[in-house]
Amino acid sequence: MKKSRIIFVLLLACSFAANAQFFNAIGIAAGVSYNKEGWSNEQWGTQEKYLLRYNGAIIAEFFDDPKYQWRSELMYNMLGVKELYLQNTFINQTNYITFNNYWKYKHEFYKWIPYFLIGPRVAYLMTRSAGIFGDVIGGMYTIHVSAAAGIGVEKVCYSRFKPFIEFFYNHDIMPSFIGNVGSIAPVTSPLYHTILSETIMQRDYELRIGVKYHIKGKPKCPAVDNAADGGFPNNPK
Repeated sequence: MKKSRIIFVLLLACSFAANAQFFNAIGIAAGVSYNKEGWSNEQWGTQEKYLLRYNGAIIAEFFDDPKYQWRSELMYNMLGVKELYLQNTFINQTNYITFNNYWKYKHEFYKWIPYFLIGPRVAYLMTRSAGIFGDVIGGMYTIHVSAAAGIGVEKVCYSRFKPFIEFFYNHDIMPSFIGNVGSIAPVTSPLYHTILSETIMQRDYELRIGVKYHIKGKPKCPAVDNAADGGFPNNPK
């Protein structure tokens, strides 16, 4: 556990140190996460359903290019799953600190800046709680890697503060869990005492809103079309 924390902190520190001189904007965001665990073996008589929880992030963006940027995030993501078993619903929860890095492409219009994000996430499992399958939830990896893609839109404002809204799809690259699991089936079931191999891949959808403060560059104002000046902005008389 301690070694995993050290690795995670070193990754975070190295990334920000490498990009510090290109620092462009900082921001915060918060929203909801809609997560599900994909189990490779469906012989348990259970059914996984999506669970709605929350997320929050501190955002740093690098490079002041009109089209391309790099974004790094430190995110708290509350995930989990609903397990339906024998007409009962059990909640498993996993709470992660993730270090996200995205390549960002944007295109500015008159009042809005739509953009696209894609990149990896390194997730550190902070806390967990199990309503069922305690051996599995307890054995989930402390660190794993996922990949996320998102779309968003940023408001063009007169100040350095710029609000935005964005949507992400996140999916594990490496499994959250691989191992042998004992059956929870009733004594009357042929699966009682059965040991099965299990792999879990998580996926979630995220919707969040936030605001950024642009440190570099001047605040941009939309051009004013003055018809009295022949349709040319700021045309001296």
